[in-house]
Amino acid sequence: MRLTLISIVLLGAAAAGRAQPVDPLPVDEAALATRLFEMSSPSRGERAVIVYDPTYYPGITNRLRELLLERGVNSYTISEDTAGMIAQLPEDGPAHRARENDVVDALLPLFERSQIFYWMPERAYVNDLRWEILVERSQVRSIHFHWLLPFPGNRTTEQLHREHEAMVQRSLAVNLADHAARQRRLASAIRGRTLHVTTAAGTALSIRVPKDEWFHFGDGDMSAARAQAARSIRDREMELPVGMFHFVPESADVSGVVKTPAMSRVPSTVRDISFRVTHGRMRDIGAGEGLDELLASIKEIGADGDRVASVWFHTNPHYAPPFGMMIEFGSNWENGGSNRAERTARISLGLRDARVTVDGVVIMDGGVIQWDRLP
Repeated sequence: MRLTLISIVLLGAAAAGRAQPVDPLPVDEAALATRLFEMSSPSRGERAVIVYDPTYYPGITNRLRELLLERGVNSYTISEDTAGMIAQLPEDGPAHRARENDVVDALLPLFERSQIFYWMPERAYVNDLRWEILVERSQVRSIHFHWLLPFPGNRTTEQLHREHEAMVQRSLAVNLADHAARQRRLASAIRGRTLHVTTAAGTALSIRVPKDEWFHFGDGDMSAARAQAARSIRDREMELPVGMFHFVPESADVSGVVKTPAMSRVPSTVRDISFRVTHGRMRDIGAGEGLDELLASIKEIGADGDRVASVWFHTNPHYAPPFGMMIEFGSNWENGGSNRAERTARISLGLRDARVTVDGVVIMDGGVIQWDRLP
């Protein structure tokens, strides 16, 4: 085992009232590099592109490159912009798009000649779609390796230690073969059936799943064979930690009522949201506070800002508290959908306490999939 030995630097104690580490905690670099290597199943003669932050777990990248070279795979690294550089970049408008286009134009030849793309942990990310566009315009299979974003953010020392240990569990403690088998059991249990979803807040939705539904399995398999079978960009993008399982429903197949204290990607001042879902669209939208802000957020997404984009289950066994399921409205182009929306703009309805029944059988309770009840 090789651990990153990083000193803890304390900043802002006087201003914040408590100290925060600004450098990452030690982690088993060799184990994480091996997991990335095995997930991508590289073959001799392939090329790999690696985007990384030289100040944030560079040892994982170095070890991964050593494994790739031993396999006969040449790798090429790209250093991501620093947080200071990102802060200077325009957030929106022509200058923002020009920067994105310039990066894509410069790097596309390399991506077109490569087969694998690793997006490594970074302290901060540029707010554009450069890497997603490069995956879309090439044929690379990719692994997006997420770790405490942003870092350190506003986390306290205690939060960083707790979240770090949770990330280690979700990334390394999962038996990928067993997890993959479970995801396929879930697909079999809901294919061709109707999901009835309820929450304590009053949400009650009906979601019909066609017999020929295509699921994205976030099971850790990002081999060449998996990439060749892809039906969407998302199918050539694998996350670490694993656990994504989702599909894009037909609008007519989603209906019911949503009642929730809050939703992601809308102003935090919006509270006690309610609306009906009719043919997959939000109708009779209301809010106890911030209704105008909610309506503005939906409009900013685009013509389909009120339309169901995708349904997600989170299947990683080490999520705590239970992550449950999620329903998103707006952009779904990356998942193979056709919603008319701005880039990746969407609103997320997180259902941590969801209860899901299928043909009278409870397959999720309290946001936890009941694996022993699946066929």
